Amino acid sequence: MKTLKCIFVLFAIVGLILVGCSDKSQSPVSPANQTITQPNSLQKVFTREFNAVEIPTAIDDPGTYIYPDGKIKLIGNKGPTYFSATFTDGLTPDLLTGPGYAEISGITDPIAGTGIWQGKLTLMPDAAEGGKWEFTWHGDATVSATAWNGGPGWIIPLKEEGHGCGGILTGMQCQMELIVTAPPELNTWAATGHGFVISH
Repeated sequence: MKTLKCIFVLFAIVGLILVGCSDKSQSPVSPANQTITQPNSLQKVFTREFNAVEIPTAIDDPGTYIYPDGKIKLIGNKGPTYFSATFTDGLTPDLLTGPGYAEISGITDPIAGTGIWQGKLTLMPDAAEGGKWEFTWHGDATVSATAWNGGPGWIIPLKEEGHGCGGILTGMQCQMELIVTAPPELNTWAATGHGFVISH
């Protein structure tokens, strides 16, 4: 009987040792490992819709005008702008409103009433904690009899794509479509439109 008890105790000890060495043991997990293995990230993913207005506030460099074959080619017009966004969700922070800086190049054919434009836009939103947006844009221009203050001018629908960098904008993307209107001589402009800010 004593021998039987000793064998039973021996099997129990061996069993405990094997369980303790198992790959599936529940050892404590460090905070660093917990962060890695948690399925849900604490960072929120969202899409926010907005409406926008943009106007130039000055011209630093009027750029270079060339007139090939009766067309008007503009290279490197640069100057500050102001971008105003209204987010449809009514939430804060406002990830877009603030000063900007635009660079514009393009070519128009006044006789045909057509043109192609492209450029860059940098936005420094007031609430972005030092972050900024870097946009590239392009669009085709057409002449309209009522484009500028009810009179003739240009309409230029733009597709713009921006990437956030710095501050709270890091890793965010922005897609928007703006309708630019300008007088026939293209010496100023204004834009309205809408778009989406997307976080990842």
